[in-house]
Amino acid sequence: MHRRIVASLLAPSFLLLASLSASAQTTTSSNAQRALQWLQCSQQQANGQIGSGGNPIARSSEVAIGLAAAGRQASAMHAGVVSLADYLKTVTSTDVGTNGELLLARASVADAGPTATVAAQLQAAKGANGEYGGDIYSDALAILGLRAAGQAVGDDAVAFLKAQQKASGGWSADNADQYGEDSNTTALVIQALISTGAAADDATVTKGFTYLQSVFASGGFGSSPGSPPDPNSDELAIQSILAAHLESDAGWKTKLNQAQSYLAGQQIASGADAGAIASAYSKLFATTDAPAVFLGRPFTVSGVAEGAVPLLACAAAATTSATPTAVPVLAQTGRGIDSRPLLGGAALIALAVLFVWRPRKRARTS
Repeated sequence: MHRRIVASLLAPSFLLLASLSASAQTTTSSNAQRALQWLQCSQQQANGQIGSGGNPIARSSEVAIGLAAAGRQASAMHAGVVSLADYLKTVTSTDVGTNGELLLARASVADAGPTATVAAQLQAAKGANGEYGGDIYSDALAILGLRAAGQAVGDDAVAFLKAQQKASGGWSADNADQYGEDSNTTALVIQALISTGAAADDATVTKGFTYLQSVFASGGFGSSPGSPPDPNSDELAIQSILAAHLESDAGWKTKLNQAQSYLAGQQIASGADAGAIASAYSKLFATTDAPAVFLGRPFTVSGVAEGAVPLLACAAAATTSATPTAVPVLAQTGRGIDSRPLLGGAALIALAVLFVWRPRKRARTS
């Protein structure tokens, strides 16, 4: 009898916990959807590119990677009849880091253009010391792009990256070390090394994660020790953890969960920029990587994900009649998981255990 009662008490608790987990996954997909919606509806230009200034090839490539994580091709995002794919398959660049991102995009979505030309450009940019380009950040992007496209990366390139690691475990973006090491470059280099076959327990990779631990504070990753969390640093650190498959590691699981919650908490809930990631530097720069991060995709993964995530229509396109319809205000995204259902489930489990334990205690003492 006791077992039947306990089962009846535990079943709702387990169902509650399971639904809570499913809800967290849905929230993450919703975060990605809203970020993609803002990028398309507010940032896509008439020629298909994302953003109007800065480096549109890089920003557009990052969005294409996010679409791939959502199970979509680049043509799924369009401004009128011109799509993101139309833009990406015609652009060219002479910058190594930009070409690394473009190659990542083309290796992820088939309609963004061929990979061969960009890959050849990157291979030609390799120096005698094994470095692609003139700075560590671009070098890491080049390696990630080449590996995503199935291109070989020589041992000298791997040795060069490893040799640039500082005593702290981090990497500096520039070879002259003018600015010192930072988490963005470090997280990118970790992913680049993993893409070449380095294991999570490789000494260089492990030391790199030691540096990332030093920049974790207040629930997120900052750019350097003592700095507050910022979305760009947080995104790249999350991707490095996922690339190393440390999401179940006891030392990293909590940090990963907190970093993901921090990022979601920076997503703007309503208004003209609803869906964008708030940033003191650039909302666009902080948002282009966000869809891939929300969907758990590091730069070490290429190709279109199975199972397409629906894209949200722009507000103007959603109107189906001459009479304006109310557009619901998006709920605040990225809030911490409501602990009340979780505590309720735990209470039911505790009650069930107590129900069984107390009669047995009486039996032992009588």
